[in-house]
Amino acid sequence: MIKKIALLYIGILSVLLGSCVEDTDFSSSPSLRLEFSCDTVSFDTLFSEVMSPTAKFLVHNRNDKSLRISNVQLEGGGESPFSVLVDGQYGTSMSDLEIRAKDSLYVLASVTVDRNGSDVPFMVKDSLMFTLESGVQQSVLLLAYGRDVTFMRGENLMTDTVLAPGHYVIYDSLTVSQGATLSLLPGTTLYFHDKAFMRVDGRLRAEGTADAPIVFRGDRTDRMFSYLPYDRIPGQWDGVLFTSTSNDNLLVHCDIHSANYGIKVEQGDTLQTRITIESSKIQNFHGNALELVMARATAMNSLFANAQGNCVKVVGGDVNFIHCTIANFYVWRQRDVALALHNSLDGAPAPLRGAHFANCIIAGSKEDEVMGYLTSLGDTVPNPVNYRFENSLINTIDAADSCFVNIRYDSLKVSPFGKEHFRLIDNEIFDYDFHLAAESTARSIASDEYLESLPVDIDGVPRTAGAVDAGCFQYVEEVEGEI
Repeated sequence: MIKKIALLYIGILSVLLGSCVEDTDFSSSPSLRLEFSCDTVSFDTLFSEVMSPTAKFLVHNRNDKSLRISNVQLEGGGESPFSVLVDGQYGTSMSDLEIRAKDSLYVLASVTVDRNGSDVPFMVKDSLMFTLESGVQQSVLLLAYGRDVTFMRGENLMTDTVLAPGHYVIYDSLTVSQGATLSLLPGTTLYFHDKAFMRVDGRLRAEGTADAPIVFRGDRTDRMFSYLPYDRIPGQWDGVLFTSTSNDNLLVHCDIHSANYGIKVEQGDTLQTRITIESSKIQNFHGNALELVMARATAMNSLFANAQGNCVKVVGGDVNFIHCTIANFYVWRQRDVALALHNSLDGAPAPLRGAHFANCIIAGSKEDEVMGYLTSLGDTVPNPVNYRFENSLINTIDAADSCFVNIRYDSLKVSPFGKEHFRLIDNEIFDYDFHLAAESTARSIASDEYLESLPVDIDGVPRTAGAVDAGCFQYVEEVEGEI
């Protein structure tokens, strides 16, 4: 019995010693090399003086022999904007690392770019050099693009203010006080941090151009997955609120996207024009893209798309939508419809004095994308429901109603997926292009009535008499390879 135990002990010891010998079997042959999970670590556009998210990559030893790494060094040394952590060691130069046969180690990298005094994006780069005991050197390129920004935290603008064209990061909130006007110029981008919002008690005049739009977006410039930037994910910031004291707001060539909600206009002075939206894109929200409560408002040549709530929600008031595309293909959660019309608010009357939709597209993936919560409101409220749709493509049930004039009715029977009208509806990677597809029945159904006031579409493409398309985009033939 003792002999058996001794033999077992010797056997176990032999295995352990054998393992130790194998584990310490290091090679300094110059023919053996490392492999990297990537040859370049790149960071999307970063804000100056703000540390990037951490990127990681793997260093593999696929050889049958263990290797010693004499040194890992940032070639830029102490002047490098990059920081690295290699197998638990942090610094600009790390020595005496070991990587066992068929094993790997992690490298974590981040970067903080300095200001360069220019509004133009700039590039910084360095290399992380690995030197093996054999003298073999291999490197991974570190690359980042930076941009100078201005930081605004809880800013309350009490007087008329013009923001110079540039890039602004908003923390907490940006408020325009009653009596003040904020003017935004072409090319301005407002990056809102998580839960940050804009509140307008006064007036907002945001006038961009087709070539230099004004952008309202979240401040994350990195990606959730390689194919999915955070900028495509709704809920990155809060939204833009126009309160009851805010009138005469103008948004031209604005791009507002990927927030909790897009634009909310609270109930206010019903005799004042509360907001005018022209040639703008409002899309990708957890709530409503545009909510108008007892408001006098106009939207022209604009896109309202992809909302868990409604792309457009109208609660009473007097609104006009001319050459607008209202399309809902939101897939993150169960959603509402593209257009909702209401004439009551929390049980109180909210008369819909006018809701006019002309030369529009109202589309989406549901059976019916137009819903109305409309009642008579009793004898004490005259004219509580007044709407009209003209020369438009609408995904709804044929109403045989005099309020629907020259309408091309759409349905899932006609367009089984609701997406055939548009150039790209990709719910796998959440990528959407609402330019008209060649086969869309929205082509040439619009009236020429608005050619004088809206001679070009949102992109500046001319509209042609007798062949005017519904929606904010006039059809143009897609160029092969165009993105």
